[in-house]
Amino acid sequence: MPERSRRQVLPGGGLWIDHDLDEVEVEHIAEAHDLPDAAVEDVLDIEQLPKRETFGDQLFVVLHALTTDDEDRLDTIELDCFVVGDTLITMHARPVPSIDWLWDRLADHAHLAADGPATLLGHLAELIGRRYLTIIDEFERRIDQLADDALVASPTVLAEIQMLRREESTIRTMLNPQLRVLDDLVSRTVELVDEPARRQLVDAYDAHAKVVSSLGTARQLMTDTLDTYRGAVAERQGRAANLLTVYAAIVLPMTLIAGWYGMNTRDLPASEEPWGWIVVTAVMVAVGVVSWLWFARIGLVGRPRLAAPVGRGLASAARAPMRPVTALRRSRHRGDAPDDRQRGA
Repeated sequence: MPERSRRQVLPGGGLWIDHDLDEVEVEHIAEAHDLPDAAVEDVLDIEQLPKRETFGDQLFVVLHALTTDDEDRLDTIELDCFVVGDTLITMHARPVPSIDWLWDRLADHAHLAADGPATLLGHLAELIGRRYLTIIDEFERRIDQLADDALVASPTVLAEIQMLRREESTIRTMLNPQLRVLDDLVSRTVELVDEPARRQLVDAYDAHAKVVSSLGTARQLMTDTLDTYRGAVAERQGRAANLLTVYAAIVLPMTLIAGWYGMNTRDLPASEEPWGWIVVTAVMVAVGVVSWLWFARIGLVGRPRLAAPVGRGLASAARAPMRPVTALRRSRHRGDAPDDRQRGA
């Protein structure tokens, strides 16, 4: 088997099989568990959107978890899940932090899988949703920074907004159908999902719904930030026009004086004195300085502002370690479960 293929016995005698996506291993698992050919073809198709299908007594669910691509940009990874009897089978092309976190904590939190593989799938779906919530936190932080930069018309704002829009679109493209899949699973029309699993999938649905709603808000905030930036650019251009007007107003009297004394006419004041040019030059400089100070006082001239460097998008949030959150519910079937639980987000 490939290096990351692994098995874990669940409470009550169930089994969780998790492994990297490998064509030979997929065929081996499919043959061992009699998986339908149509589902196996979907597993091997790495471009599959989130979906849910039932094949007799088997449930096949395609989800997408958070990851980064080779260029260090935000991306999603396909996660293929089978519920076959008392066995949960998960397949993925690259490591999924939510799976690793849940896998490691089953030993201490056996109640997570006590109600069967469908409930365990619900826990996994909720963890995937909570991973997306970390992106929302990062979105809000970046948009707050962009709002401050937009007020000073920083030239990096357009590049940052374009980056965030691209990554927001990447998430939204997968989360919208994934939310519909979870909505379908929590309905009472899926016979393979029992009541404990349905309750857990409701939590997963709520987490995904919050992400989708927050993405819409973030998209509107980015639009507002872009409008703010455009307004700041227009204001800066107006200030530049004012500055040019100021320079023209300062140079105009100086040009008038220079043109006056440049005429081939005698008897101009101090024109024939050896110190005359000094007086004329001093008058021109004084006119220029006084004009500049006056325009500065009324706010038509000022100091330029410096710009900040462009950031790296949201990829860092996708690589963040699993973050604990409070209150994993205790199993209804095990009264000795500890009160303080930890769940990864």
